[in-house]
Amino acid sequence: MNKSASRVSALSHSLLVCAALVGTASCELSGPDMDPAQQLENDFGGPDGLVDFFESHSEDEIRDTLAAYELGYVTEASVTDCPKTFGSSFRSTWYSITGEHYYIDSKGRPSKAYAYLPPAITEARNSSCQASVGQWGDAANPGTDYDGGHLIGSQLGGWGARANLVPQQSNFNRGNYVQLENKMANCDGLSSGRMLYSVTVSYPSSSTLIPSNWNVFIKDQAQGDYVSLNFTNSHQGGSNGTNERARGVDFLSANGCN
Repeated sequence: MNKSASRVSALSHSLLVCAALVGTASCELSGPDMDPAQQLENDFGGPDGLVDFFESHSEDEIRDTLAAYELGYVTEASVTDCPKTFGSSFRSTWYSITGEHYYIDSKGRPSKAYAYLPPAITEARNSSCQASVGQWGDAANPGTDYDGGHLIGSQLGGWGARANLVPQQSNFNRGNYVQLENKMANCDGLSSGRMLYSVTVSYPSSSTLIPSNWNVFIKDQAQGDYVSLNFTNSHQGGSNGTNERARGVDFLSANGCN
């Protein structure tokens, strides 16, 4: 069986497993050429469906389902070091750590992070790792100043190590992005787990350490309302970054995060 046919067979199996676990309405096979992590997310109806699956099924059920996508699943904090890229045994794997979920892509880079909020309990920073990640960005692109930026901010309980850190343009990180994170922290008066906070970064090539694009997806689980915000990893988060931040802040205000 060739690789494409094998992938179709594996994904067909995963669709059956998904349907058995969460119902056919949530499962949609998208095709053999899609990135497997994105395929998984699509098949579960988006970040909220996938997080619900992680939160409501046993480790064995999760591992069996993800294995059909050739993805791993780990529940202990085994990604505590700070490499430029994670080694082969850590790649294409979801990690559930301290209530959040992080994905390391096939090239060993942080790619996705999900959390249900509140509560938002500030997580200790790893200053050494943050500095290293920012310096890797500076070295790769000397004309731009980078921070080690959290996908999920430390004020939201985001993990302090490399699985949650990427080179982020410093003005974007310290400006529009932190304003959005601080507003998200104001959701602490809502019922536990009401808001889904999902961050996905994409990379322009298979070798770069610096993400080019940033998507933040926030959903009010109680009301069904959501907002999807798109930034570039550049000054202010791109030419539309301030508008995107304002849309996010307005959405959170309208949903009780004040």
